[in-house]
This record gives sequence, structure tokens and C-alpha cells, in this order.
Amino acid sequence: MNFNNFKEWLEETAQEIGAFSAACIRLDNPVLRTRIAENNEVVADWLKAGLHGEMDYLERMSSEKSDPQKAFPFVKSVIVLTFTNRWGDPEAVHPFPVPAEDALLGYISAYAKEKDYHMNGQAMLAKLTDLLGEGIKAEAAVDTKAVYERLFATVGGLGIIGGNDLLRVPGRTNVRVFIGCLFVDAELPEVIHEPKMPFACDDCLACIKKCPTDAIQFGEPIDARKCISYLTIEKRSVLDRKESEMIEDWLFGCDWCSVVCPPKDKKDTRIPIDLEWLLKTPAGELRRLIKGNATGYAGVTQLRKNAIVLLKKDKSDKAMALLDWVEKNTGSALIRKQLAE
Repeated sequence: MNFNNFKEWLEETAQEIGAFSAACIRLDNPVLRTRIAENNEVVADWLKAGLHGEMDYLERMSSEKSDPQKAFPFVKSVIVLTFTNRWGDPEAVHPFPVPAEDALLGYISAYAKEKDYHMNGQAMLAKLTDLLGEGIKAEAAVDTKAVYERLFATVGGLGIIGGNDLLRVPGRTNVRVFIGCLFVDAELPEVIHEPKMPFACDDCLACIKKCPTDAIQFGEPIDARKCISYLTIEKRSVLDRKESEMIEDWLFGCDWCSVVCPPKDKKDTRIPIDLEWLLKTPAGELRRLIKGNATGYAGVTQLRKNAIVLLKKDKSDKAMALLDWVEKNTGSALIRKQLAE
């Protein structure tokens, strides 16, 4: 391809494939190298303090994350895309049935609507690879490989890191985005933006004020062990009583720190789930339903474990009856342990 108009080509192509914004960074960029070195120190201290909880995979991936050329030996440039996957869109769809008015409810984060963002991001990057032309080697990463995605996005000027540790994009500050990186073996022209944010995060602090567990502290690394998203998705062992109180009525994820990033959402876009449906529907049927949905990462047992936590806090006759049914019918050792907690 002709790299003389690469910036314009990348901008137009990003829009064509459904991305929100795009940047391109050379691996020999001195700012990138400095930022990676600085971030390595922060991450090492965070891991040493145990703030990652049960996410042991972060320790295993830290060596490759610390040097992109360990994970991608061929890489010379990185194209970074942001995309919304309709996160925050009240009209976005999901595969879960509408609960009855009197149903016992739990909630799933709004980002689990539409097709799993990992899959959509991979599809966009695959299209981008094809459009780069023949003879170019590329490897895509969308939140599943040893990559500092947010770091690459900020070096590329696609946004800034908010107080909640998520990428905050300029202009339409209510847009929540996912990040995809395409590692390329060609020395592409750099496309680096200057994000013009309407206000600084330390002038707002809405996400910190909204977090119900104090997982977010201004200027400090997030304590994942207090984060509702971590507790409902990543913590695969039993939730103790303190953790059970912390997750409120969430089954999967948490939206509180993202929906208040101005302008505040006008509609509740969470996904309500009938807990009786979740616990009594055959597991195989549920697995088929959540295949291709973000909740598939957690799996049926994890969702049901969290449902048990919510029911035990409810204490209504209907909740107690459902817990009794589960105790008599479950074959899961983890569910039994959560029942006994």
C-alpha cells in the first residue's frame, strides 16, 4: 500500500470497519519505551502487594507484558483501535429473557450486550489486516493476550486513563470503549493524536464517589479485591460474608464507575436476570445461550454462585424456597460451599 496518506487511510478504514478511533505507534518510539518501563514498575508493585487477588494469570503474563517483543518478536508497529460494541446504548440487545415483574433479580453489566466484544474486536482487526495488503504479518490482541492495551491507547493519544482505570475518550465523554491492538511486522508511519479532554479527571472524581466498595482511590492503583467486577467475574472461589455484601445485586460485572463519567447515563442499561430462571434452567441450555456473550467467560457455575449470594441476602420466603430447591438439586461442589458460607 501507499504509506504517503496513511493517516487519512487509517482514519477512514477505522470508520469503515466499525471502530471509534485509531492510532499507530512504532515500537522504537522513545515515549512508548519510557511509558512501558514506568508501567512495569507500577504493575510489579501492584502484584507484589497482592492487589490482583486471584488473578494469577496477571503474574504469569507480566514478563511478556513488560516487553512487547517477547510476546510478538516480529513486531515493528502497533495499530490501536477503540470500539464501543454499543456499550451504554439503551437499544443494544442481549440474549437473556425478560424477567417477570415479581421475579427475584440480579444484574449483569451493560457491556455484556451485543456479541462478545472480544469477538467483535478480533473481527475488526482481521478486516484491518486484510486491508493492509499481502506480505504483512500481523497478530491481533483484544484483552486476552499479554498486552498493555490502555497504555498503547494513551501513547497513541486516543484518550486518557480515568480515575476508574478505564480509557476515557475525548469529545463524547460518555462513550465507553474497548481496545484492540494489531501488532504488525512493517514499519508503518506513526499516527498519534493529541486528546482534547473537556476537563481533567481530578476536577470530577465522580467514579471514585460512586464506587460503593472504595476499590478506587484517587492517585492509587485499584484494589481489585474490592472491585465488584473482580468479585463477580474473576474470583472463582467462595465469596465470604463481607464480599457478599460488597457485590450488592450484581451477578456479573459492575457499571457504577462507568455510568457516572459525565454526562451521566439517563437510563439504567444493566441486564436484569431472573434468578430462578438462572438456577433452574438446565446448564447445557444456559451454556448455549451465553456462548458468544461476554458472560461466557465467567460460565454458568460462577453466575449461579453469585445468584446464591444474592438470594442469601434477600431472606424473603421466595428466596429461601429457591435456596432450598438448589440445595436439594445442585451437583456443584462450589455451589454447596457457597450455600454453607
